[in-house]
Amino acid sequence: MSSSAGYGWSYVDQEAERRRQLRARLAAEGQRAENLRQIEEARAALWARLAAEERRAGLRAKLNELGEEAQGLRGEAERLRRAYRMDRVTVETVTVRAGADEAELTRAVERAWAANARAARELEEAVQDVWSAVLPEAVVEPERPRPARSGHGAPADAARAAAEAAERERAERIERVRSGALVEAQAILDRDVPRCDPADLERVAGLVRTLKAAGTVSDVRTTLTDLAALVQHSVQRRTREEERAELRAALVELAQDAEPADRDRLVADLAAAEDPAYLRPAVEAAVARADARRHRAPVAAALAEVLRERDYQVGADFADLLAEEGEVVVPFGDPDPERTATPGAGEADDEPPAAGYGLRLVLAPDRATLSTAIVRRDDAGTADGEHGEQEEEERDEAVQQWFCDEQLPAIEDGIRQRGVQVQRTSAMPPGALAAGLVPGGWWPQPPSEAAPPRRRPKPKKRDARTESTGFRTKPQERHRDR
Repeated sequence: MSSSAGYGWSYVDQEAERRRQLRARLAAEGQRAENLRQIEEARAALWARLAAEERRAGLRAKLNELGEEAQGLRGEAERLRRAYRMDRVTVETVTVRAGADEAELTRAVERAWAANARAARELEEAVQDVWSAVLPEAVVEPERPRPARSGHGAPADAARAAAEAAERERAERIERVRSGALVEAQAILDRDVPRCDPADLERVAGLVRTLKAAGTVSDVRTTLTDLAALVQHSVQRRTREEERAELRAALVELAQDAEPADRDRLVADLAAAEDPAYLRPAVEAAVARADARRHRAPVAAALAEVLRERDYQVGADFADLLAEEGEVVVPFGDPDPERTATPGAGEADDEPPAAGYGLRLVLAPDRATLSTAIVRRDDAGTADGEHGEQEEEERDEAVQQWFCDEQLPAIEDGIRQRGVQVQRTSAMPPGALAAGLVPGGWWPQPPSEAAPPRRRPKPKKRDARTESTGFRTKPQERHRDR
């Protein structure tokens, strides 16, 4: 045991701590819901963009098809005009700018379809006019001019046909590979795009467009690989950012329980930090300091209750003084002069062996630490000479030993029973140091005599299962000049 001891203490307000953790969880869940909302908005925007691009691609393909049809009508009209000197038929070619939107492409397709239909109708009317100009016995429609064929062109035609067949086969193979890659790309998008970073969605859409337009097998495979890698990295980055955002929200909520100056500083640091994880210790330390200040009152109240139960001379303002000032001296009270017998073996001695002694308790202002030490009035039991000094040392040691054996274990247990967990961090054995001196003018006055005296409980036999063994060694040298 010890004549002086230091403790680390912790007091947990279960309800307040539960509410604090719930607030932090609620903040994190709120941030998670916000993250999901942003992801859903980004995903909807991506799907809408891809659908719009698909529609624009379809419209542009249709416009190109109508353009080829117009080119064919134009060529046919020119051949008929040369062969039969018919009137010129004008075929309009409709074009749009590269960045045309869906509405502009739709109007262009409608205009091109109407222009081709008009040109086809005019060409049909011109052919009918040609029929009416020929001899009545000519009942057959004028044949369209055909290019003359020569027997010498057969090998060239065969080579051209073989080349066209090879090109068709190559195009079909590319189309098969591209179609499979698009199916795989769609699976990647369906699975992972909801978890992508919204900032990457434009690049994802660009790669999808590139994949659809890829002209070689190599380009298809390279683009699909790039798309998968981009989505994977985006998901990982987004996951980290979401975790950091949730942690940041929880830490900001926890920081509300810190002191105002610490709170404002920590909230600003958390807002500016890319990764708030490294600020977690600072937030926890700031909240712990604030808790230590807030919990000084219940800790002081617990000490007051325990010491009153031990019949210490605890005044009504003890708890307030200890919580506000941080240091209080509590007299043990004087031993009963009428006591003639000492407690027997196994019995507790609730009276100090000498008068004028007390207990100093110190609560640190910004840390959860408590220290205790035996003190003595400076005018209690003074004596002159070497024998008087030796008697003081013996009395100090006797009181310290009594406190360590008979009082300290019960005080520690009583504090713990009131919800304050204490852990001894330092100790000084009885007799190692002289009792601290307190000037008589600063010695606490006993409680009002109007209050009925408290009767000391009868000594109880110790329970061997819970008995704490004290230091029973010789007192250490005090290095005093004798």
